[in-house]
Amino acid sequence: MILILYTIINLVLAKIDAWKISKGIHIKHGINALVYCVLIAPTFFISWHYPIAMLALRRIVFDTALNLFRGLPYDYISSSTTSIIDEISYDFQKQYGYFAYYTIFLIIIILCV
Repeated sequence: MILILYTIINLVLAKIDAWKISKGIHIKHGINALVYCVLIAPTFFISWHYPIAMLALRRIVFDTALNLFRGLPYDYISSSTTSIIDEISYDFQKQYGYFAYYTIFLIIIILCV
């Protein structure tokens, strides 16, 4: 149930960011990270594993949904991102591919939940 709720939250947040991008509004990644941390904080009371799972879930759901909401291929990698996390992870994703990269996050979710 928690995974479904946070999947929906990520879809909504991706839709909002896709709208902002379409309107030329700058994405404030630090604010987005803070908002998401506040949203996942309650899961810490279930187990310390859950926030880790929710962060991994975000990578899979948010990234893929943002691409699709923008009309891009699901595995699109931006060449002009201002996200520190994206900049760090895109090299790995480019080298090993979408499925290998996100399978790691799926394994993290399974192990944490």
